[in-house]
Amino acid sequence: MEDIKLIAKKRELGGSSNSRRLRGEGGLPGVVYGADKEPVSVVVDAHDLEQILHHHASESVMIEIDLEGEGNTRVLVKEVQHHPVTSDLIHVDMQRVVAGQTMQMDIQIELVGEAAGVKAGGTLDHVMHSITVECLPKDVVEAIEIDVSDLEIGQNLHVADLGIDDAFKVLVDDDAIVCGVSGPMADVDEDEEAAAGEPEVLTEKNAE
Repeated sequence: MEDIKLIAKKRELGGSSNSRRLRGEGGLPGVVYGADKEPVSVVVDAHDLEQILHHHASESVMIEIDLEGEGNTRVLVKEVQHHPVTSDLIHVDMQRVVAGQTMQMDIQIELVGEAAGVKAGGTLDHVMHSITVECLPKDVVEAIEIDVSDLEIGQNLHVADLGIDDAFKVLVDDDAIVCGVSGPMADVDEDEEAAAGEPEVLTEKNAE
């Protein structure tokens, strides 16, 4: 687990101007909620959170924070908002973790192996990069590895094909496509291509 302890200090002032000021000082506005407690507006060190997230496959991870007024608190990073242009962190939502209480989260999907269809000249299309599930905190994992070695050209893997452990209640349609292998572009018949490139010849009407 990460060595950095994220310190979350309470913040009283809201509004976009105050948030910009905090970010300018290296802080990151956020909120901690859940466990039947009132939401708490906080500020954390943006660099520290970036370092923590850098060592995980997904931004949806469980970490321990030092929350002002509560002490060590286990939370799930539910959502990290990024600036649309610079990708800098601009806000973080964190949900308190309660042992024995299920929670919803997104788990990263990692494809492993080389698909047979790719070896035959096809292209692997990774459509779904994470999957939303409900599970107990003790069962949380950062990523699910899916072996695509047997996937042939024209075949797709759907959510129902993943064989996800019963500890997870999948909240995504079973028919949703996770990945697939598309074939190479079909060669256009040379005669058809030539015909397509020729200008249309207009025949002169017979004089009446």
